[in-house]
Amino acid sequence: MLAIPRPRRGIRRAGRRLAVAAVAAVGAMCVSVLPAVATQGAPPSKALRAGPTSPAPRQAQAAASAAVGATTPFSVYEAEAGTPGGGAAVRSLTSAPTTQYSSAALEASGHSYVHLDGTGQSVRWTNTTGQPISFLNVRASIPDSASGGGVTGTLNLYVDGVFRQALNLNSRQSWVYEGNGNYNTSDNQNPADGDPRVFWDESGTFVTGSPIPAGATFSLRKDSDNSASFYDVDSVDVENPPAPLTQPANSISITSCGAVADDTPTSGAADSRSVDSRAAIQNCIDQASCNCPPAGAPAPRP
Repeated sequence: MLAIPRPRRGIRRAGRRLAVAAVAAVGAMCVSVLPAVATQGAPPSKALRAGPTSPAPRQAQAAASAAVGATTPFSVYEAEAGTPGGGAAVRSLTSAPTTQYSSAALEASGHSYVHLDGTGQSVRWTNTTGQPISFLNVRASIPDSASGGGVTGTLNLYVDGVFRQALNLNSRQSWVYEGNGNYNTSDNQNPADGDPRVFWDESGTFVTGSPIPAGATFSLRKDSDNSASFYDVDSVDVENPPAPLTQPANSISITSCGAVADDTPTSGAADSRSVDSRAAIQNCIDQASCNCPPAGAPAPRP
């Protein structure tokens, strides 16, 4: 029979003290809420009325906004904050949606993006990070195929007005359709059903050649060799990532356990050349978690 020891007297007392503290805290919360409820509808004080219009609160709000969120190693350039060129247009959500269905503007960050549908149209930014840029992550949308399942396409990158490289984009992981009784589904890729959502996908690439220097301009431009009928650009994440770290001492690499790396770009498609490394990865985890003592160390107690 399982014997459960009685709690010690000190623990019971501590439990009672915690219960009393919890009741007191709830009571304090209730008391602090009541005056706010009672004063709803009363005219605000001069201090409250002056809030957003005086310089000090505005500066405090700006500082608070700047401090919100995580510190990341990359910077984000919104397309609508760039400079459209060649007749490119900024498209924005200008009013509240009237249906439950989505749109590219509704899903875009900031509810705005730049639409490129003609040869020579572009969007340009200036590298204001103070650092070189060696990696880009483009959040963009290109059309679906007529039968669903997506297409591939390229969009050209220019640095200081000079062609640098073609970026690979695809729509194989986007364009889900909610019409014809498929609302709120995530796997219907039949364009005939209409009412699409999931317009955006992200494609990352290292910059070919030298990094984009601080102060230089960089552009995404639709040229005659970019085959998609349109390119919607939402934003670009830029960074200059450091060199890969060396393997730490006393660690195990999954490749030493038989896992096979594959960094061949597939533009959203499955890679037929990839190797199933699940067994090798599990073997590595098993080795790392066996709790085996190093040579000369005493065995752990059971």
